[in-house]
Amino acid sequence: MNRIIIVGNGFDLAHGLKTKYEDFINWYWKQCGYNLLHCSEKEMSDGLCSFKVKDRENAFSWAMAFQGWRYQRDNPFVKWNEIDALNAAVNDRDYCDFSIMSPLFQRICKQMSLGWVDIENEYYSMLVECKGKKDELEKLNKDFAVIQRLLIEYLLSVQLADIDKSYFKLISAYFFAPFQAKDISVKANDKWNDFLKKRFGDSDLIDNIKLYKPFDAKERVKKVHEFKNAYKDQIESMGVESIDGDVLPHDMLYPDRIMLLNFNYTNTADFYFPNHPSFILNNIHGKLTKPESVIFGYGDESDDEYKKLQKINDNEYLRHIKTNRYLETPNYRDLLSFIESGPFQVVIMGHSCGLSDRTMLNTLFEHANCVSIKPYYYVNEQGKDNYLDIVQNISRNFTNPKLMRDRVVNKTFCEELPQVTRKQKEEE
Repeated sequence: MNRIIIVGNGFDLAHGLKTKYEDFINWYWKQCGYNLLHCSEKEMSDGLCSFKVKDRENAFSWAMAFQGWRYQRDNPFVKWNEIDALNAAVNDRDYCDFSIMSPLFQRICKQMSLGWVDIENEYYSMLVECKGKKDELEKLNKDFAVIQRLLIEYLLSVQLADIDKSYFKLISAYFFAPFQAKDISVKANDKWNDFLKKRFGDSDLIDNIKLYKPFDAKERVKKVHEFKNAYKDQIESMGVESIDGDVLPHDMLYPDRIMLLNFNYTNTADFYFPNHPSFILNNIHGKLTKPESVIFGYGDESDDEYKKLQKINDNEYLRHIKTNRYLETPNYRDLLSFIESGPFQVVIMGHSCGLSDRTMLNTLFEHANCVSIKPYYYVNEQGKDNYLDIVQNISRNFTNPKLMRDRVVNKTFCEELPQVTRKQKEEE
């Protein structure tokens, strides 16, 4: 039995990295102000926004205004975001002309001001609105490509941040944990029993244990054999399914193989897996170090509007649809081979399971070999967790609600994903 660990942006956030879209947008505005302050022409445009100091001879006044903005931004008693601050520096003293040239970027900033933004969803919403509007479609895709390039630039700087190595050990314990009988879905009991039968008769058990506990593998195997002998008569007369899952030795319940399915672009996941064929790191959305490999867009083929876009004889409508980009690398086929190879559990860490990845998630969640879906949830400073939010999103990736209720592990048996908070990072 195998395990697939899905990691999303919440996984990076748990490590204390500033990888929210909000963080990226704020970084963008701060860069704009910095670049304008230091450019000789006091004029700049990147396709998303344009800035121009009105009076070149009064550039010193502009610089003072900008420095005032920076002071405000660094003042912990002043609450506002980067775009509000830049507007204050640009417009309040009437030193600079400023405009947002990209309708997509304008919508993204507006949504962020309301408290939440998802760039991929906003792109798809505008893509649907562009049906029959060739010029708007070309502008939209051009702007999206600029945003992707800037996002890569930002994330490259973020992923270089120092991560507390002690956190790796903490999270690794979840990655490499043994299976638990109570996590297995009711309809997968036959697969679970087959797994136990294999382990009870497995002459190569020590090889599996060595992957997880290399320093005392022999002693652990000895204890497993003692357990087998103790339950030998019960197994022969009633079968392995008669053994209470709570008394099974953990050392005989480790996965055969684990695939870390990384939906992020950063290198955080690289620190977790040793170089071994049983542990597979699949960067399904590409790597920042290879910008051409980055897959950024939308991935819900079941949406009615997407089906309409497919019927339009213009490939520009499909340029940033994830499904097509998956064919550029073997990563997606490697995933399919993995889930076809045997029963697997899905573990979710920091992925919202939103609609932008619906096609792939549906393939995993409803696959005949899937025996369990176990989400790790986040608890905020007020003590409220997001388990229900994750489960509601998971449900949207199912076409069979009964199957969903059987496979998703209930909250009683799920756990909180530990966090390295930003406050801790700042203190470090």
